Amino acid sequence: MLDSPQESIQFERNVIYRLRQRLADARQAGFRIRTEWLGGETTGWCEYGGSRWIFVDLSLSVAEQLSQLDEALRSFESQRTSPLQAAA
Repeated sequence: MLDSPQESIQFERNVIYRLRQRLADARQAGFRIRTEWLGGETTGWCEYGGSRWIFVDLSLSVAEQLSQLDEALRSFESQRTSPLQAAA
């Protein structure tokens, strides 16, 4: 996949940049971010105490954290635009 250490470093920087951007997107959407060592458990988002929360599992690689964050934000967006939500 990655042929040289330079490419590997560039890939990691890109993933870290994308994770930071998605965290900013989540905050802009009104989420509070909680980082915890969750041992690989499934994470996502919830609403608690009047605040929206996204949990990020620090036991995962940065790429896996990005994937979980993307999934949580997609889940939130699909619930917001769900026809059932609009009818309620």
